[in-house]
Amino acid sequence: MLKLRKTAALLLAVMLIMCACAQAEPEIVPEYDTNVSESAVDLGGYTVRWGFGNTIADKEDCVFGFVTDTSFADLALDRKKAVEDAVNCKFELDYNDSVRGTFDASVVSGSRFYDVVTFESYFLLSEVRGGYFYGLSPYLDLKNTEKYGTPSLLLSVSYKNDVYCVVPYAWPQLLYTSFGNPIVVNENLIARYGHEDPREFVENATWTWDKFEECLLAYTVKDGENQIYGIASHPPYFNMLMFLSNGVSFTENTDQGIVCGLYTPAGIQAMERAQSMFRVTCHDCFFPGESNEAVSECFKNEGCVLYPSGAGGIVGDRTSLIYVMDNIGIVPFPLGPNAEPGVYRSYHESLNYSTGIPINAEMPDASALIIDMMYEPFEGYETKEQIIEYLSSQVFFDPRDARVFINMLGNSEYNFQNNGGRAAIEQVRENKTITEMLEGLRSNYDTLLEEYMIPHFEGRLAVFGE
Repeated sequence: MLKLRKTAALLLAVMLIMCACAQAEPEIVPEYDTNVSESAVDLGGYTVRWGFGNTIADKEDCVFGFVTDTSFADLALDRKKAVEDAVNCKFELDYNDSVRGTFDASVVSGSRFYDVVTFESYFLLSEVRGGYFYGLSPYLDLKNTEKYGTPSLLLSVSYKNDVYCVVPYAWPQLLYTSFGNPIVVNENLIARYGHEDPREFVENATWTWDKFEECLLAYTVKDGENQIYGIASHPPYFNMLMFLSNGVSFTENTDQGIVCGLYTPAGIQAMERAQSMFRVTCHDCFFPGESNEAVSECFKNEGCVLYPSGAGGIVGDRTSLIYVMDNIGIVPFPLGPNAEPGVYRSYHESLNYSTGIPINAEMPDASALIIDMMYEPFEGYETKEQIIEYLSSQVFFDPRDARVFINMLGNSEYNFQNNGGRAAIEQVRENKTITEMLEGLRSNYDTLLEEYMIPHFEGRLAVFGE
């Protein structure tokens, strides 16, 4: 039986007693009993309304974000039934793209409509900042990062003094399309031309910026009429991952306070190296097409060896690379001199399946209980190793690919793109120095830091500490 966080369980039990005795005076919550679990809670047949929006294209083919009639959809349905039986409630699930509008309208009007909502975090920022959600630290054990998501993953839904949404981090698949950009390797080209496999460099901890340059130069081959490029990349993706690969984040907590990582020595060093690679040392190694579509087609047509792809383009659906190519590998961006060994950064503009409790939910304790019980790991997938084993056997060709993929997801950084956070990244390849570019954008980033970066990072610090 899954264990409910003890304080939340007792608060919920007290609240239910109060609801049953409408005129009764509020009771004082006693010292908690270490044996309390969800089996002590009876919701009395309460209907839990859960809104799902912006998470899957076909709302008619969705079970908590999973495609129906798949093994994970079946596990989610089993979990739903187990929770309903355990605490005597009934779920009413609303899968549609109007969830956000319905949610916003209900909060503004003060009428209860949803008890739990799930949708893409890109659309949640204004609601979090507007006070539309309960802070979750009084209700859930947010430091259980293996269940609810890491501090970096939850930065966009952290604000001032709390974290307002969590993600089903222990459930396989759902977050796998939410981050970018692992480097996909055409293993057929590696073998055909006798190249060294970059996965070997990751394994022996020599996957550095210098080794990366060596590989790009070696992988760029003129074979008769065929030009094979070392890499094809949409420029902002390449620049962003180079920046993060030096162990720096968009928001940094330093001795001088919270700062924008783009203006730190490590950030500047990374952007200067990215600019140098593109303009000088590896200029001829880059496929000249720069749109998402062009670089993707180049890789699929074996026109390049390496391709930094959004995770959704790797595993998202039946058009993804794992389905249309027969031999690919996954490596992270190489580590810069300031990076922590073995920590491979990625980034996200938003996270699918961000889940929170509306401020007008009738019983927030009950909503928290439902999230807590539903988002427990599925049977057979309780540990990260079991999930990696699943990815290794069912998704990728090699356990090394699965480990890199999960490592990058767990270390994904929010890039503040919808607030202008990518402005400097967009200009890295222009014909001006990084220092000149950053000075020209300083007022923009000062505003971004004050209005967004600091408040969001303060929420992270309030819950997770240093």
